[in-house]
Amino acid sequence: MSLASNRLRTLLLVGAVVTLAPLTAAPAHAGTPEPSPPPMTCAGWSVETVTSGLDEPENLEPDGAGGFFVSGASSIVNVDADGHVDPGLDNLAAPRGMQLHDGILYFVAGPGLSQFDTRTGEVSAVTDMAAHGLLRLPNGDFLTTDVGTDIGSPSRGLTRYDPTAGDVEQNWSPVPRSEGLALSPDHSRVYTDDLFTGQVIEVPLEAPDDWSVVATVPGFFPGLDDLTMSDAGTLYVAAHVEGSVYSIDPRTGTTCVIAAGISPGWTGPSSVRIGPSANGWSLYATVFDGTLRRLTPPPGVDLAPVRS
Repeated sequence: MSLASNRLRTLLLVGAVVTLAPLTAAPAHAGTPEPSPPPMTCAGWSVETVTSGLDEPENLEPDGAGGFFVSGASSIVNVDADGHVDPGLDNLAAPRGMQLHDGILYFVAGPGLSQFDTRTGEVSAVTDMAAHGLLRLPNGDFLTTDVGTDIGSPSRGLTRYDPTAGDVEQNWSPVPRSEGLALSPDHSRVYTDDLFTGQVIEVPLEAPDDWSVVATVPGFFPGLDDLTMSDAGTLYVAAHVEGSVYSIDPRTGTTCVIAAGISPGWTGPSSVRIGPSANGWSLYATVFDGTLRRLTPPPGVDLAPVRS
């Protein structure tokens, strides 16, 4: 089944769950629930298209040269700083999360984690593990996420892979569901997001069982798909179904929209990362309409990425 079919199935399933949950959970005397307040807006951000015509772009990773690697339906391409697209890897099984370290691009596709040496072009398998999002920790371990749409299957939570020992630990952190992954500036915590509930979850690396919800994006079903973090401690989250990108303060739970109307629905934003731009740093988003967008902040926003 194609990535598009899987994603559409997921959205239909989630939409049904979200629609039916209030009907089944609310007591008969509860009355009509109050609508959620509209999300706050952070003014001053601008949005422009870097390139278009990408094939179902799912995820992106800075390439260290001002551009990005972008994973799509069955390939990984390289988009340079001027928006030119160069081919990379083809005939992959739904590539998803990626991480670049010392010239090696780690990526999840099909049933496992693989690596691509960007200097030699060599591709090799690393380990078998079901995965969606991907994060390389400073000590060299990897974390992966489980979206949680396989009905009847137990949640895998966050999975941790130790490449030195070769150990894969499912449910290293037993979060109910997860999509993207982001590392905190002090490297003590990671953050993930829940497609179903709009919740943003914090996981201490030294106590992964003690995860907690630090924010909830408002609205009927924003459909959180990915997130990243600045060195100033602000999270940026792609709300795929709503077609928005949010700024979130995990210390207070405050959320606000920095960009809205980005092809909402099936073709909304799928991933966000911080990368260089002409005037410093910008936020970049892959969008399922085939575009890579640049979101430029207003003056005074510290958007430097977390240093690994």
